[in-house]
Amino acid sequence: MILLFGTLFFILLAIGVPVAFSLGLSSLFYIITADASLIIIPQRMFAGADSFSLMAIPFFVFAGEVMNKSGVTKRIVEFAASFVGFVRGGLAHATIVANIIMAGISGSTTADVAALGSMLIPSMVEAGYDRSYSTSVNAAAATIGSIIPPSILMILYGSITGISIGALFVSGFIPGLIVGFGFMIVCYFLARRNPALYDGKSLDFSLKRLVLSFFKAVPALTMPVIIVGGILSGVFTATEAGAIASVYGILVGLFLYKEIRIKDFPDLIVDSANVTGMAMLIVSSAILFSWILAIEEIPVMIGTFVTSLSSNPHIVLFIMILSMLVIGCFMDTTAAAIIMVPVYQPIASAMGLNQIHFALVMVLTFIIGGVTPPVGITIYVATAVGKTKFGKVVRNMWPFLAVLLVVLLLIAYVPSISLFLPKLLGQV
Repeated sequence: MILLFGTLFFILLAIGVPVAFSLGLSSLFYIITADASLIIIPQRMFAGADSFSLMAIPFFVFAGEVMNKSGVTKRIVEFAASFVGFVRGGLAHATIVANIIMAGISGSTTADVAALGSMLIPSMVEAGYDRSYSTSVNAAAATIGSIIPPSILMILYGSITGISIGALFVSGFIPGLIVGFGFMIVCYFLARRNPALYDGKSLDFSLKRLVLSFFKAVPALTMPVIIVGGILSGVFTATEAGAIASVYGILVGLFLYKEIRIKDFPDLIVDSANVTGMAMLIVSSAILFSWILAIEEIPVMIGTFVTSLSSNPHIVLFIMILSMLVIGCFMDTTAAAIIMVPVYQPIASAMGLNQIHFALVMVLTFIIGGVTPPVGITIYVATAVGKTKFGKVVRNMWPFLAVLLVVLLLIAYVPSISLFLPKLLGQV
């Protein structure tokens, strides 16, 4: 029966049924065929979503919506363009820098590609960049939003495992910056190789413009400091940090930039609720799905199989990474995390791998899944924003995927990169 359950799930995915409904319908099939009570479905879905840590998700989503509406996103883009826009491939570099800064606010890859892509893709096309390339740069750069804190994916991981979310946040800083720097190297060499497609009109460097744009962006640059600093100092939890970020965004929009009005709040709340509702439906369905896997002892079987292949922790780690990359090609990032974390995290602990280090490896692996076909949610969002074809964007994604894979392996086999800051700050 478990074989039919799994087969049905992949068939539903293959024919284009949304991930949340694929998870839910296959779980419903299992419960009916197992002659179990249907009351299990709402019980498990509600129990899984009833988490204080997960309450951070709607707060950070709302904070991101407020920041977009209040003009913070626009000022981040202006600062990034002033900072690196004069380099060869300037607007591509500005896109990456803007996403690094935006990562410290929203914590969501899809939110970043939608918010920044809507401004930067048209600007890049107007400056002479190829539209598909512009879209792929924005899709790739948006992945940084789930690495640099606050990261919704890390909040989800911490809620599943009980690992310190603050420590997870700190571990993502250096890897996120490495990914961003790697992307900028790719953009620079592509611009040199084929300026007609990968380069455009660059800005002249202006110290005055840089200083002015910096001061305008200070409120945005301050938010990550408040969020992470507050969590690490014990002033508030990650969930409370989300609420504080929302209030901070409202104050900036209302009184500093004055680009948000009271009458805008109903739309902001509805938009945030829509995004949160979609995310939590996937979370709840994935939790029900993973519960079925647990009672069928699938994690135990997978764990036994993986450890039987080798007793070498490095080889076992590589096998887990490889399998998660394959799974990430077919599943939503959130669903993959909920299902696979309870399977592989105990194996990593048994092999003596540091929990924070392994958590970051898993997060990076799931992020790569979000930008790989056929179920690359980030690419689909970027394609819609950039108004171009999925296949063209995928073809331009390969150099950026190569960077992500190299960084993933670097982080996996050089733990000190991800653990340096947590150890420095006494988090591990």
